Amino acid sequence: MLTVFVHNVLFKWKPGTTPAQIDEITAALGTLPGRVPSIRSYTIGSDLGLSQPEVSWDFSIVAQFDDEAGWRDYVSHPDHEAVRDQIVAPHIAARATAQFTVK
Repeated sequence: MLTVFVHNVLFKWKPGTTPAQIDEITAALGTLPGRVPSIRSYTIGSDLGLSQPEVSWDFSIVAQFDDEAGWRDYVSHPDHEAVRDQIVAPHIAARATAQFTVK
């Protein structure tokens, strides 16, 4: 049975982050699957607001890789670093991550 390495990221945006800025972030993140070879699946999106706000996050990334090495390649890939540091990071108030494997 094939094992998949999953990387999950949750963001809370800084107050004042605009819908246009979130659109820019979404578009920039959406380019990464075509630029980072180790990505097998990449799902991104804004929270739908269905849960209680105090336990919800604003935005999520769920990325899948063949293994930990693929994830590490993604984390250190220059295109990922540029999007993360220049486009996403200026708007982050809080961030949570988890990595796990699925068989």
